[in-house]
Amino acid sequence: MNTDDANVVDPRSCQVESWVRSADSTNERWAIPGCNFFGDTEVSVGTNFLSAPGQGTQQLGLVQVKKRWQLVEPGQWGLSTTLGRVQSPHADKGASPNLDTYVNIPATWATEQGPILHLNLGAYHHQAERVTQTTWGVGGEIPLNRRLFTIMESYGETGSRSKFQLGLRFWIVPQAVQIDTTYGQDVQGDSHTRWFSVGLRLLSPTLY
Repeated sequence: MNTDDANVVDPRSCQVESWVRSADSTNERWAIPGCNFFGDTEVSVGTNFLSAPGQGTQQLGLVQVKKRWQLVEPGQWGLSTTLGRVQSPHADKGASPNLDTYVNIPATWATEQGPILHLNLGAYHHQAERVTQTTWGVGGEIPLNRRLFTIMESYGETGSRSKFQLGLRFWIVPQAVQIDTTYGQDVQGDSHTRWFSVGLRLLSPTLY
């Protein structure tokens, strides 16, 4: 999901989130390892390979720090703050890469009946355009059984079309191996914006 939850990986543990997203004109491959070794703070460093016909493949890099202030528990809100930086190639070859920055505040409400609500509010600074845009997201998870969940969300950024996606999330090994699939497009229904994604999430046991 693009809409983040307020939790972080368990203390003294790591995870790897990876996914492939295929659209009409682009294909993306993401891998983002992250660990929580101190202070309920998750540090992630990831990379993305974006390919498009006639344009070759571009690589993006990401560094993110996420601090959890309030644990997500049934019947109450959880709260975190995320700061990140994205490095992407400059339009002019040979120029220094763009370094975009962002901040996000994820809040999560876990109901005692099982469904979970995620709310995000943040900002994204585009270095090349020298503009900062507001970002937002609303997402939900509904358990179908102990391992299978329906996931759905809508999210966007000022100045761009809002998007939505929905799918399924399944724990192959509870709290260790998870897969998900999603379908999405912009809210105006433009068929050229449709995409399909498949994701894999691996969580480690406590490392020390």
